[in-house]
Formats: sequence, structure tokens, C-alpha cells
Amino acid sequence: MIATSRSLAGLMLVSLLVGCAARNKPSAEIEPLLPAQDQAAVQGTDLRIANSALQSGDLGLAQKTYARLVKTSPDMAEAWQGLGDTQYQAGQLEAAKDTYNQAKQRFPDLTAPSLALARIDVRQRKLDEAAGYYQAILAQHPDDPEALAGLGATMDLRGDSSQAQAIYRRGLAKNPDDAALRTNLGLSLALNGNPREAINVLLGVSGLSGKLPQERANLALAYGLLGRDDAAESILTSDLPQSVAQDNIEFYHYVRERLDTKGPARTVPSKGSVKP
Repeated sequence: MIATSRSLAGLMLVSLLVGCAARNKPSAEIEPLLPAQDQAAVQGTDLRIANSALQSGDLGLAQKTYARLVKTSPDMAEAWQGLGDTQYQAGQLEAAKDTYNQAKQRFPDLTAPSLALARIDVRQRKLDEAAGYYQAILAQHPDDPEALAGLGATMDLRGDSSQAQAIYRRGLAKNPDDAALRTNLGLSLALNGNPREAINVLLGVSGLSGKLPQERANLALAYGLLGRDDAAESILTSDLPQSVAQDNIEFYHYVRERLDTKGPARTVPSKGSVKP
């Protein structure tokens, strides 16, 4: 979709405890297994460390900890998903695919691995494959908002904005507070000649939800495509330097002219759109 801006470390408690215990035992003796309760506590601590590392951007620590967890606790779905997400963020797409596929086989009732596989296919422009994953999820869970948002975005990328918008509206009928569906619909409308409706969709009844940074970016775009440079600039300058905001305003002018002469713009992924 069109770009609209430029825009814990781990505790060594387990190792220390093992080291202290080893001093009082012959070197050839095998350490006893931890009781189940202690194992669960260690696993929980490791998972919290991995999740925190992923959220803070420490992909090395996250990947190392998740990888250990999937070996020691292969029935922990969150560890498999976390490992795949870390590999994805690190750009290791083939490794992420393998991890998500293993998670899909181990936990067939979960939709997260299939959503992640679809996301990779969208990134690699394998739109038919991505649509297949989303449609398979929706066959089992017809109102799943993530699958509906992703399928709609895939249709937009194919250039079928009318079908994409129908999918977003279907999703919003069942999930009226879903920010991704609303944001994607607003962007699709703005880029296909309906900026006024896009503004109404993005604002809704009570204004922007604030759940996604793309909401403000897409609202600025819609105002810009409507010719409301003042409103667009007001939104942009609250988030961006004046010079960058002005660059965006000029970009909106270009897109508006292109829409006037060539028709709706084909949606392409960017920081101003919600990921499929």
C-alpha cells in the first residue's frame, strides 16, 4: 500500500543453581531432573525472557531462547510461534516457513501459524498461496478478523479493490471495533477515488482508535487526496518534522493528480498500511 511517511536481557538462575549443586557431587554423577513444578517455572521464565527480548528487538537473545524452548518443551505452541516470528523479523524467511509449518502440524487447531505463512507469501508476492491460507482459515472460522483483513489486503494487492472492500466490510459487520479491518478499508477507499468515505470510515463514530499507528497516516493520506492539505498537515506535523510532513503533502498532490488522470491507484504495502 502507498507509503505515507519516512519514517532482557536473560537471567542465568538455572545455570547458577546447577553450578552450585555440582560442587557437592562426584563429577561422573548425573544431575537429577527437576521436579515437574520446577521445570514448568523454568519454562515460564524462559518464555517471558524470549517474549520480552522479541518485543525489545533483541532478536539474538529471543531466537536463542525460543530455540531452546522448542527443544526442551516441544508441546509449547507459543515457543514455536515466537521462534518463527523472530526468524521472520530477522529476514530468515525460509527458516521461519519451516518453523511455522512445524507449528501448523503440531497444533492443527491454531490459526496463528497459517496466518504467519500467509504473511510470508504476501511479502514474497505469492498472492495466490497467501489467499489460500486465508481462505482455509475462514472456512473454519468465517469471522476471523485477522484472516479477513489479510485476505482483503491480498485482494487489494491483486488490484481487485471492490472485492477487497467487500471483505473488509464483511469483517467489520462482525468485528466493528477491529482497527486493522477499518484501517485497511479506509486506505483502500482513499486510494480508489473515495477519500471522503475513507475519512468517515477511519474516524468512525468515536474517532481514531489509537490502536495502530497506520490509522493516523492513512487519515492524513485521505485528507490529502481530498484536497484538505490543512487537515493532513495538522496530523502529520504532530508525528513528523515539518520538512517530512511537507514532503508527504507534495506526495499526496502527486497521487491525487495520478488518480485524476489514470484512475484508482493499485495498493502496495508500506508503513501506512496494516500488514496482511
